[in-house]
This record gives sequence, C-alpha cells and structure tokens, in this order.
Amino acid sequence: MFGFSLKNTQLSLWQKFFPVFKQQNISITNPYDYYSVYFKNNQNVRFLFKDYVPTLDNEKSIVILVPFHQETAFKQDLHLITDMECEIIHFKKNHQLIYKNIYSFALDYYLKIYTVKNLIARTKGRLVSGLRSDKETISRDRYFLLRLMATEYVNQRPSRDSVGFTADEIIALLYGRLWYRHIRNEQFRRKIKLLLGSLVITGDLREEGETYFIQGQAITTLVEYEKEERRFIQQNKMQKNLVRLMFIITVSTILIVLVLLAMAGIIDLHAIWQKILQIKPVRFILKII
Repeated sequence: MFGFSLKNTQLSLWQKFFPVFKQQNISITNPYDYYSVYFKNNQNVRFLFKDYVPTLDNEKSIVILVPFHQETAFKQDLHLITDMECEIIHFKKNHQLIYKNIYSFALDYYLKIYTVKNLIARTKGRLVSGLRSDKETISRDRYFLLRLMATEYVNQRPSRDSVGFTADEIIALLYGRLWYRHIRNEQFRRKIKLLLGSLVITGDLREEGETYFIQGQAITTLVEYEKEERRFIQQNKMQKNLVRLMFIITVSTILIVLVLLAMAGIIDLHAIWQKILQIKPVRFILKII
C-alpha cells in the first residue's frame, strides 16, 4: 500500500480509478457514456490510456499507453504516471466533462460538483439562447469562436497533438463529440463554416485543406473587440446614469413647483396627496411597503 503523501494519494486514486476507465472504454462499452484518458510527458509526447495491469505489489502495477498516431502500445510503471500531465474526458450522450487532474475527477465522482455545475451552465445557455434566438449576434459569435480557438491553441491539452482545428473539432469543442452529429444540426454546421471563412478572409485564421490555424492577427482582433465591448459598456452605463439624473431633476423640479404653489396659496398639497393615495396602484404599493 502507498504511504501518506500528496504523490502517494494521487497514486492511490489512479489505482482506484484505472479499472473504471478500463471498463468504460469506447471500444468495449456504449458510445454514449465512456472515458478517454490522455497523458503528456515532459518531451511533449502524448499518449492515450489503453489498459491497466494491477499486481500484488501496487507500486509495480503497469499502465498500458498508446502514443498518438501509433498502434504499438508500451508499458509504463504506475508510479511514473504522477510525473505526467493528464486529462480525463467523460463523454456523456450530448456533452462532455473535462477533468485536468485525478483529484477533480475523484471529487466529481463522489460529490458530482462539476456535473451539477456543467448542468447549470448548459441549462442557462439553452434558456439564454432561446430568449435571444431572434437577435442577430454574428459579430459576438465570431468573437467567441475565435477566442475559443485561441485558448485551445495556447493551452494545448494532452488530448490534442495538432495546432490546427478542423470544423468537426471546433463544433465538438462547442457542443460535444456526439450531439453535433445529429442531422438537424446541419444548419449550425453551415453557420460555423461561414464564421471560419470570415476569419480566414480577415487574416485571423489560415486554412490548409480543411484545417484552420490561428494567426497572430487573431490577438489584435480579440483586443480590438474587447476594447469596443468595454467602450460600449461604459457608454451604456453613462446613458443609464444620465436617464436617472434627468428623472431625479424632473421629480425635484415638480416638487419644488408644487411647494412654491402651495406657499402662494394656489394649491392645497394635503388635498392633492389625499387624491394620490386614493389611486389603487399607489395604495397597493404603499401596502406592500
């Protein structure tokens, strides 16, 4: 058994969950609920988990890994796994959950924290997209698509070994590996292709065959868009503050005029106030207060 330390705790978790990953593998289980586990060593070589061979001496257990674009698997000692960067992807019907380490996976496996968080985010996205489906947001969609690709390019997760993106990979990043294949999503696929073509024209992307590569121009585009967005937010706040100020000035002016007229004996403020109170909406609001 492993002793008490951060590394040994990590090894214990891998020892516990490797059989789970092996059992729920795409090649032997249903394609709507399975795990893919990726590793990357310090030479930037990427591997896909294939099998786990436990032994009586846990420290000598063997992990079977397959390098990307190769069919020949090789054996890796379990205790060396902690020195590699990992990524665990749980594919579930129409979405995917990504874990950057075994700790986050174990936490979600028992407490479902990331699962609930992902469910809330997807539900919110459906509600927002439903409410705003009639609004034209091409420029915002273009910006978010470019930012997503730039983020993926910079991070280079263990599950990716190419700096380029195909249209299918981009759609998978947006909506999961299985959902986008549904026949009714051809409309969304055409929209993504148009957005990618637009980014190629502006020099943000470079297209080679059916693969798109991020260019330096993309950073300039993202920075300019964020500047415009901040400027729009500031202008919107200024307009709201101006409307509030005008409302306060208008109400203050009306009150001052009424007080002056009352002082001159032209009107009776008490009688006006009693009439205002008799208005049903006002009485209803005052009761609530």
